[in-house]
Amino acid sequence: MSSLVLSFLLSGLVFAPWSQAQQKPPESDLANDKSRYIGLRHGDQMPAGHKWMGGALLSDPYRDKTQYGVDQVSRGTVNMMWLQLLTHHDSAGHAYWEIKDVLFLPIIQRNQFLLYSDCLLANKPDPELVVIADTVLRGGYYTRIRHAWRANRQTEKFEQIPVTGIKCVGQGDD
Repeated sequence: MSSLVLSFLLSGLVFAPWSQAQQKPPESDLANDKSRYIGLRHGDQMPAGHKWMGGALLSDPYRDKTQYGVDQVSRGTVNMMWLQLLTHHDSAGHAYWEIKDVLFLPIIQRNQFLLYSDCLLANKPDPELVVIADTVLRGGYYTRIRHAWRANRQTEKFEQIPVTGIKCVGQGDD
């Protein structure tokens, strides 16, 4: 085969993924595909390539029959929150969860951080709030909220909400 024909064939292979019929999303888009996660079940071990960063229960384990939680998870450079339903405990007491929704987080700036489980809305504790706030502490609270979502247990979805009236409990000096 001539080098010109071989070069043409290889070029076709290189450029074929960009054609409309065969186009595949780049890896970052695949990582942001909720359908890859919704319905996924797991126990103590995170799915391959994922790192658990923290989490909190949304439900009172002593009062509520159905238990929900949120987990902060990363996969490479992609940061997300998982809204999960507790499906069962095994005989050793290990929890098993089903992912109900995924929130792909925007980039969190150096002077900001992610907060959940310790926020108030209209001065009432609201365990469903997930927020990105500035690190400025005022009167014991983080009040500069940049983004806010509700991990809605009724709809089993993350919902973006207005930041008005939200503050989160601070730790340290103000």
